[in-house]
Amino acid sequence: MISPRLQISSKGRGFALIAVMWVVLVAGLMLLGVQKAVTANLASAYSELASVQAHWLARAGIEQALAVLEDDLTSSDDMFEFWYSDTDYFEEVEMLNGTFSVTAGPNLLDDPRSVRYGLIDHCARVNVNVADAAQLKALLDLAVWQVDSILDWRDGDDRTRPGGVEALHYARLEYPYLIRNGPFRTIDELRLVRGIEEPFFTGEDVNLNGVLDANEDDGDAADASYPDDDGDGQLSLGLAGLTSVYGYELNQTASGTTRVNVNTADKDTLVSRFNFTDALAQAIVDHRSGSSRRGRDRRSGRNRFNSLMDLLNVKARQSSDRQSDDEGKVKEITVKWLAENLDELTLTDDERLPGRINVNTASREVLMSLPKMSESTAEAMVMRQTSGKGPLSSVGELFTDKTISEEQFKAFAERLTVRSSVFEIRSSGLTTWGIRREIVAVVDRGADPVNILYWYQSE
Repeated sequence: MISPRLQISSKGRGFALIAVMWVVLVAGLMLLGVQKAVTANLASAYSELASVQAHWLARAGIEQALAVLEDDLTSSDDMFEFWYSDTDYFEEVEMLNGTFSVTAGPNLLDDPRSVRYGLIDHCARVNVNVADAAQLKALLDLAVWQVDSILDWRDGDDRTRPGGVEALHYARLEYPYLIRNGPFRTIDELRLVRGIEEPFFTGEDVNLNGVLDANEDDGDAADASYPDDDGDGQLSLGLAGLTSVYGYELNQTASGTTRVNVNTADKDTLVSRFNFTDALAQAIVDHRSGSSRRGRDRRSGRNRFNSLMDLLNVKARQSSDRQSDDEGKVKEITVKWLAENLDELTLTDDERLPGRINVNTASREVLMSLPKMSESTAEAMVMRQTSGKGPLSSVGELFTDKTISEEQFKAFAERLTVRSSVFEIRSSGLTTWGIRREIVAVVDRGADPVNILYWYQSE
């Protein structure tokens, strides 16, 4: 017979064993929880680290692009520049823990589905802050009321155009906001203008990457994905891809010297700079001062040149007794002379001339927005951009090499340039962990140092 004391001792040991087992179990579960928490924290830490690395990889792409722009010392900008397309500088450039790429939409003549590794030229677009009504309408076949709404948004007054709207319209919306009544600050601001809905703003390029993605080229079938598109194998851009708020030309010659302001230059300057005859230089001065009867401003007594083409109306008085002294000098301003000297002339002392379009990089759609432009001429200008002739070194070459007619030269030569100052950099950093971050920057190379006009980075 078992002793009661021994029986109690055995039960105590059994309970103790069970308690120990529970303690071990709980401790194991706690250790497992701690291990999982540590693993989760480590994964989160690595993810945060990878995100930071991806950001700085993208930032490296921005710095690479800025360095390429700084090293570009050419007097004109075109599609053969390193900044425009260079895989060594911009395609999956390897760095520690990942790569960066700087991308843009394809070249005009390339497959619209392809990616170009380079920068986006904002001087190849229409500046929506200075474009007139006709140019805006031609750019995207906008309705008159849409154009008037854009113009009312950017002007500085409260007078409503026939088809436009002013502050009262926006104040009465369900979610009201203020009209700018000043220049657009960013292209995205166009979305706020009455009538500029998504199809007009993005076109088929809903992600605004400039590339024809599969969902942007699947037609209008019932099972087609967003957005609506025509499935023609081409990417139809909206205002976001055709316009800018930044484009301008520095008011200086290709060599960086000061242009001659025909509204203020004295007779001696005109003679020495352009080899004018005294009579022709004096005729220009007389025209400005109101001494000429032609087109005199009765209020001010002055005739300001509003266009360089107005110089064609200036006629010098011929003097038979100075013919020998005038031998070899410029006696008359012709269209040919203007074409050859256009880069030397200006109408203002302003540092910048907003809205000038780079004819070496502009698309067919942008070129077609110019007055007097024809489809055949726009096509010829686009083909010249990538031809063996090389890029244009001056706008006047369009006339001297017979790409455009005299009428077209007079109509839009002063709206063009062969140089660019503002560029968009779309840089993407990708880590070895597969984490991607993007930075979009718009930079002004015409400023010293380079000025950042716009900055967006993904989180």
